[in-house]
Amino acid sequence: MNWLDAFAIGLANVFSWPGILIPMAGTLLAMVSSFLPGIGNTSLVVLAMVVTMTWDVESVLLLFGALTGGATFMGSITAILFNIPGSVASTPALLDGYPLGQRGLPKTAIACAATASAVGSLFGVLVLLAVLPAMQPLLLAFGPLEKLLIGVWGLTAIIAVPSSSALKSAAMAALGLLAALVGSDPASGLPRWDFGMLELSKGFGIVPVMLGIFTFSELIEWMRSYRLEAAATKAANPQDSTRRGVRLVFQHLGLTLRSSTIGTLIGMIPGVGGTVAGFIAYGHAVQSAKDDNASFGKGDIRGLIAPEAAVDAKDGGSLLPALAFGLPGSEAGVVLLAVFAIHGLTPGMPMLTTGLSLTFTLILALLFSNLLTSVVGVALTPWLARLKNLRIERIALPAMVISLVTVLQIDGQLFDLYTAIGFGIAGYFWRSYDWPRVPFVIALVLGNLIETNLALTSQLVEFGRIVPYQRMASLIIFAVIIASLVWMLASKAKAAQPVALQPVDLSLGLIFSFLAGGLFLIALTHAGNYSSYALAVSGLALVLGLSTTAHVGLKLLLLPSGKKAPLSLAGLVQSLKPVTAHRLPLTILCLLPFLVWIVGLVLAIALTTLAWHVVRSDRSGRAWSVAALIGAGYALATHYFVNDVANLILPSGRIWSLIMPFWR
Repeated sequence: MNWLDAFAIGLANVFSWPGILIPMAGTLLAMVSSFLPGIGNTSLVVLAMVVTMTWDVESVLLLFGALTGGATFMGSITAILFNIPGSVASTPALLDGYPLGQRGLPKTAIACAATASAVGSLFGVLVLLAVLPAMQPLLLAFGPLEKLLIGVWGLTAIIAVPSSSALKSAAMAALGLLAALVGSDPASGLPRWDFGMLELSKGFGIVPVMLGIFTFSELIEWMRSYRLEAAATKAANPQDSTRRGVRLVFQHLGLTLRSSTIGTLIGMIPGVGGTVAGFIAYGHAVQSAKDDNASFGKGDIRGLIAPEAAVDAKDGGSLLPALAFGLPGSEAGVVLLAVFAIHGLTPGMPMLTTGLSLTFTLILALLFSNLLTSVVGVALTPWLARLKNLRIERIALPAMVISLVTVLQIDGQLFDLYTAIGFGIAGYFWRSYDWPRVPFVIALVLGNLIETNLALTSQLVEFGRIVPYQRMASLIIFAVIIASLVWMLASKAKAAQPVALQPVDLSLGLIFSFLAGGLFLIALTHAGNYSSYALAVSGLALVLGLSTTAHVGLKLLLLPSGKKAPLSLAGLVQSLKPVTAHRLPLTILCLLPFLVWIVGLVLAIALTTLAWHVVRSDRSGRAWSVAALIGAGYALATHYFVNDVANLILPSGRIWSLIMPFWR
C-alpha cells in the first residue's frame, strides 16, 4: 500500500459517518475531564481502555487519537482562570496565563491559548507526516548523550523563570533534582533515601507531586471568603476580547512557529514529555524577546503563546517514537502503547507498511481533535471567561475530594495520596511566601532523564563506545545550551529587581537547610548506596539552602531599626502561621493521611466533609444534619468510584483490622 492510498483510507475513517462521531465524542469528553483540576485525562483514558477492549481497531484509534488531542488545550483554561493546571503539561501556562486573567484579560488569554494550540498542533502533525518516511535515522541519532544535553537545556529554562531571588530559584531547582533522586539508583538498583519504605523505592510519582504543588496548594488559596468576587469585578478590562487574543498569535507568528518547532522536536525524544517542551519554549520566548523581558511572569502574552504552541505541537512529535520503535514520547504515549498491545498492533515496520492506513487514522484523528478543541475553545471564550467571577471557595471541598480520590487511580496506592498531600502543604507555603515552585517542578521532571542518561553516557565514554566531540547532534545541542545561557543571563541582569525579604523567608530557609543537610548526611554515611551524582546534588542543595538562609538573615539584620522584625525562635515560628481563611483546608489536609490510616479512605472522606461543613456553619442542629448527609453522600460516591469504577483494593484502616478479630 502506498502512502497516498493509506492517507486516503485514514481520512475516510475519520470523516466517515457515523465514524466521525467517535473522535467528536472523544474530544468533548477529553475537554471536560481536562478542564476539571486534579482529574485530568488519566481517569478517562484508563476507563476508555477497559470499555474499548471489544471495539474494532479503527474505532479504537479514532477514540484515543481524540482523547490525546482534546486533553491538551483545556487544561490551560483552569491555569488561566484559577492558577491551577488541568493537566501536568498545562503547568507552563500558569506563568503568564494567570497574570493575564488577573489583569482583566481572560478572553484574550483563552482565545490566544486556543489559537496557539491550533497552530502548534497543525504544525506538529504536518512535520510528523513529512518526516515519517525518514524517521528511523533521525531518532537513531539521539542517544544517551543527546538526551542528557536535552535535559540540561531544559534546566536552563529555570533562569528565565521570573523570581524575586536568584538564590531561591537555584535552591528550589536543587531541591527538585534531589527529590528526583529519591528511590532506587537507575544504574545499581540500590535504594536511596527510601527509609525502608517499599513505596519510596519507586520514587515520587510526577503526577501526585504536580497535583499537590499546583492543585492542592491552590485549593487552599481558594478559601478567600468574599474578596474573590470584588477582585474579579475590579479586574475588568475594556481591551479584553476574543478577536484580540486570536490576532496576537499571528502578530507573534515567528515565536509561535519557533515554539511549535521546539515542541515537535522535544516530543520526538522518548520519555521527555509535554511539560519539558512547554518550559523550554517559555525560556526561548524570554531569551528571544527583543525588548525588555521584565514583563514575563506578569502577564506577557508571549509567555502564553510559546508553551501553548509547543505543548500541542508535542503531540505530533511524540507519535514518532511510539509508532517507529514502541517508545513513549510523552505521558499519553504510554497509554497509547498499552492500547496497541491490547489490540495486537506492533509498533515499527508493521505500522509503517501493512498498518500504514491505521497510522494515518490515528494521526488524522489527533489533528481533528486538536483543531476541534481550539475551535470550541474560541467559540466558548466569552462564557469561559465568565468563570473568572465564580465563587470558587464554594467548590473548594468537592474539587479537593475529587482530586484526592482521583490520584489513587494512578497506581492504586495510598502512598500517592500521601505524596500529593505532603507536596500540597509544601506548595502552599512556597506559593504564599514567594519561593518559586516552577524551578522545583522543572528540575523534578528532568531529574530522572538527566541522571539516567548521565550514567549511560559515562559508561559509554569509559568503554570508548562514543566520543562526544564526534557526535554532530550533541555538538549542536551543546552550542544551543551555551547560546541560551548567555542570552538569558544577560536578559536576567537587565531585568533584575529588588528583593523583598521577610522573617518567614528565614524560617523556610532553615527548614530547607535542615532537610537538605539530613539527606546529605545519610548519603555520606551510606556512601556505597549513593553515586557521585547523588552526593553532588544533595551537597549542592545543602550549600544553596545555607547560602539562601545566610543571605536572608543578613539582609534582615541590616534593615533599618524601624523596619526590623524580631528574629527570635517564637517569631520565626509565628511567621509560618497561615491566614485565618486557609487554616481549615490546611488542617484537613494535615489530618487526612492519619484519618485514612486509622479508619480507611471512605470514612476519612466522610469525617473531613462533616468537619468542613460544621466548622463553616452556625453549628445548629440543622447544620449538623445537613453536614452529616453531605458527608454520607461523599462517602458513598467515593466508595462507588474506588470499588466499581477504578476497581481498587485499598487498606480498610487500622481500626478495622483491630476490631474484626473480636467481631468474628
